Amino acid sequence: MDDRQVRLSVVGVRVELPSNQPVLILRGAAPEDRKHHVAIVVGPAEAAAVARALQGETPVRPMTHDLLAESLELLGGGVVAIELGLLDPSTYFGSIRLGTGQVLDARASDAVALAVRVNCPVTMSRETLLEVSVSPRYSPSARAAQETEHSAAAEAGEGLPSRRGPISEEEIRQFHKFLDEAGPEDFKNS
Repeated sequence: MDDRQVRLSVVGVRVELPSNQPVLILRGAAPEDRKHHVAIVVGPAEAAAVARALQGETPVRPMTHDLLAESLELLGGGVVAIELGLLDPSTYFGSIRLGTGQVLDARASDAVALAVRVNCPVTMSRETLLEVSVSPRYSPSARAAQETEHSAAAEAGEGLPSRRGPISEEEIRQFHKFLDEAGPEDFKNS
């Protein structure tokens, strides 16, 4: 078993429909790990805390995670890393590694909210990542190969349909952005 820690990138917070449950999305940071995505169900307050930090918002008065970050910096040598793991098949936990060598136990959502504030690495063991991750059905290299194949077939007169393949992550992001900004008038003629 490979228990090596894999660095993760915090992609953002999404809302799972139809339940309107916030979900924290992370993915492998290294090129060979980017196909591995981790989704952690979080509470609305934690989702907002992560989203605000990712957007670079600085509140007028410190929020709880801001206060924790400052306290750990002053009293505990600062946060050097966050490690995520599983308590059971549906519950994640976070370990906050301090500059003093001490480790604090935390909820995964709080640990990630802290990590995005102090800009420290977020990791997970490779074994756990492979167990819990999902891989998108789309990859840019697969799409490029498919478009090249379609172009070659069209030039050869094979008449393949103009289907572009699976929807890309960028197309999904653009669609979500449209839905977030759309009003009733945008759907009049559909």
